[in-house]
Amino acid sequence: MDPSSRSTTGTELDTRTYSREDRLLDGKPVLVRAIRADDKEHLREAFRRLSPQSVYMRFFQAKKELNEAELRYLTEVDFTSHVALVAVLEEDRRELGVGVGRYIVEPGTRSAEVAFTVDETHHGLGVATLLLNHLARIARAQGLQEFRAYVLAENRPMLEVFENAGFPLERRLEGNVIVATLGLVYNPAP
Repeated sequence: MDPSSRSTTGTELDTRTYSREDRLLDGKPVLVRAIRADDKEHLREAFRRLSPQSVYMRFFQAKKELNEAELRYLTEVDFTSHVALVAVLEEDRRELGVGVGRYIVEPGTRSAEVAFTVDETHHGLGVATLLLNHLARIARAQGLQEFRAYVLAENRPMLEVFENAGFPLERRLEGNVIVATLGLVYNPAP
């Protein structure tokens, strides 16, 4: 049996070394792994490739660069209260990060805020959905019960990821932001 396909429990799942092979919707193999401190430069370059609209959809503001403090925060995570995974393709014998997903536990709760960023050229290939499913596996092992996402109402693709993921979903509108709450019990779509 392939160890990456094993069912894991909280005691068996080492999130700091998490690494699983998966496939994008186009059939390409992708590695979903724990983000590492040495991913800073890859993250900086990936951010530079994002369109201003994608940056706004993710950060709710215009940004031209990620500064050193932000890069540290995004890559040097504790894998307990802040978990981050990166989806990596191999192209021309080098790693190409095509998406990042993370959750940050809301203190004193069994809930975490979840967020994703996907490379422009890989939109629509299921990157965010893969990351969501892997993050949910980790979160359930850590005893979390729900994810909460704050999504701009016009960010239809991200809302569709949540709607089609198979998790119980509640949505409410706060101004121009939809707060999507996903139960971490998996209910496969028929």
